[in-house]
Amino acid sequence: MHPLAVEQNFRMRAGRLQSWGIGLLVCASLLWFYAVWQVFTSYTSTYGAVDCPAPVNSEPRDLYYEGAADAHDEARQCASDRSWPKPLAALAVSVPLTAIGAVLLTAGTVSIRLRRHDDELRSAQK
Repeated sequence: MHPLAVEQNFRMRAGRLQSWGIGLLVCASLLWFYAVWQVFTSYTSTYGAVDCPAPVNSEPRDLYYEGAADAHDEARQCASDRSWPKPLAALAVSVPLTAIGAVLLTAGTVSIRLRRHDDELRSAQK
C-alpha cells in the first residue's frame, strides 16, 4: 500500500474517532438538559390537576408539616406525581457516554495533532 494511502486512512480513522466522541458528548449533554429541565420546570399533577412548582423551588416543609391541610395535600400530590427515575436514569446513562466520548475525542485529536507535528518535523529537517 502506498504511504500516502496509509496516511490518509490514519487521518480518516482519527477523524472518525473525533466524530464519535463529539456525537457521544452531544448525546450526554442532551440527557443532562433533559434532567435539568425535569428539575427546573413546573408541572401539573395528574391526580387533582394541581399546579406544582418546580422541584428545585418546592417547599419541603409543606410535605412534612400538616399546618395547612390544603398545602400539605397539594405538596403530597406533587411529590407523588413527579417521576424521578427518568431524570436519574438519564444522568446515569450520561456518565458512561461522557467518559467514552471524552476518550474518543481526545484520542482522535491527539492522533491528528501528533501526525501534524511529525509532518512539521520532517519538513523542517529537509
